Amino acid sequence: MLNKGIVKECDGRVMTVAFERPEACGDCHNCPRGSNSCKQHEIRLKGKAEVGDIVEVELDDSHVVMASMVAYLIPLAGFLLGLAAGYFLAPRFPQMNSELFMAVIALLGTVLAYLFMRVIDPHFAKGRWEPKIVSIEHP
Repeated sequence: MLNKGIVKECDGRVMTVAFERPEACGDCHNCPRGSNSCKQHEIRLKGKAEVGDIVEVELDDSHVVMASMVAYLIPLAGFLLGLAAGYFLAPRFPQMNSELFMAVIALLGTVLAYLFMRVIDPHFAKGRWEPKIVSIEHP
């Protein structure tokens, strides 16, 4: 996956690059439509370029697919494991509504899965998962 962006800031060997929202974003609803944060995404990359340069950044498509799978499947697994745990634990708490208990435990499983993702994120952000600068154009 190739993207072109403009260098907005340089700090030694690390630069901030702003990208236009790609068509692949589609309807992800991660950012409100029409807002500035939806039109541009900024990332920090290692490399040497000057403010205003146009850089072409590449991330292997297989890594994009794998990252998407991780981002969707880990919270889903947390939800399902929490739901199963709630189902088996509900009889031990007869004073509580079993469906509500299961829902709360499933939500707790999802939150724990999200926290797990936050812990493993630095591992995925380095090395082969890191975007690479392919070319630098000086305007």
